[in-house]
Amino acid sequence: MKKPTPLKSITCHDEDFDRLDELADIPVKPVFIMGLHRSGTTFLYDAVAKSFPLAHLTLYHLFYYPKLLSSYHLGREQDERSFLNQCFKQLGIQDRSIDHTSIHDHTVEEYGFLLRRHTQSFKLTDNNVNFFKEICRKLLVVQKDTQAVLLKNPWDTGNAQWIAEQFPLARFIYISREPMAVLNSMLNALVAYLEQPQAYLEMLLSVDGSRRGYRAGYAVWWILRKIYKLLGGKTIALIARPLLARTVARQIAAYQAEVRQLSSEQAIELNYDELVQDPVATMKRLQTLLNLPLTGDLEAKIKVKQRKNLNPVLNEYQETLDRLIAKAVQA
Repeated sequence: MKKPTPLKSITCHDEDFDRLDELADIPVKPVFIMGLHRSGTTFLYDAVAKSFPLAHLTLYHLFYYPKLLSSYHLGREQDERSFLNQCFKQLGIQDRSIDHTSIHDHTVEEYGFLLRRHTQSFKLTDNNVNFFKEICRKLLVVQKDTQAVLLKNPWDTGNAQWIAEQFPLARFIYISREPMAVLNSMLNALVAYLEQPQAYLEMLLSVDGSRRGYRAGYAVWWILRKIYKLLGGKTIALIARPLLARTVARQIAAYQAEVRQLSSEQAIELNYDELVQDPVATMKRLQTLLNLPLTGDLEAKIKVKQRKNLNPVLNEYQETLDRLIAKAVQA
């Protein structure tokens, strides 16, 4: 039997088009989670979403975006959520494979994937800012009793000044993590991506359920996977180590410069290790910035993520990474 895919159910015409007028007067007050890739932004996103009355982007909203308003008004949402979970199950998708994040209809995800699906860009730009406003307003409508929209997208870290100009009411929650831990997570994620086909990533990147929507990306994965099979994970990690280390260094420099430019009324910086150690205390720190009440039993809601051991190729690499970061910050 052919495996179902939720993408087939949403590649029809935009069912929400005739309902967009009802969004016009809804104020947009986004809360952005900012940080490097693999710095704990997903864990933070999930924790904040469970702790405050904030609308947020889940996999259900991402895959069914063109019909969110219609499904909400017609009472189809629960059936669609059930179908989406059925699709994940039949495709063998249980988690993201690169970490312990489980995959289901309520899993939070980056708005960059939704931007790319509809505007061909992972980042916010002049060309898609109006579409982003539509995203925010839709999420507020279909998630009752929410007062602002919580969103995350590491691709937009470094873009906060421009975003703040477009959204004066925006707030920014930054998360920092030890650079070596970020590099380690990137390396482990790369190896995990190459170990097996990535059905979940294909769903995120594909518009219609096929690979033709991201041929170049799939071609790169296919080539790297062949190299991985030939040389092994350790060799791949050694090859990728200097490239990813330079990427981390550049991103940290941009991150630090951006945090310094924002006021305490606009932004707060959290620490990943402190978040893992005491997520509830970290959530309480956010109350002043967000001016929102905490919701429910946070101890029961927030599940602490486990950290992976250091990749062997990073042993004795700390000095090199520190040198790259210092050079990037001074540039």
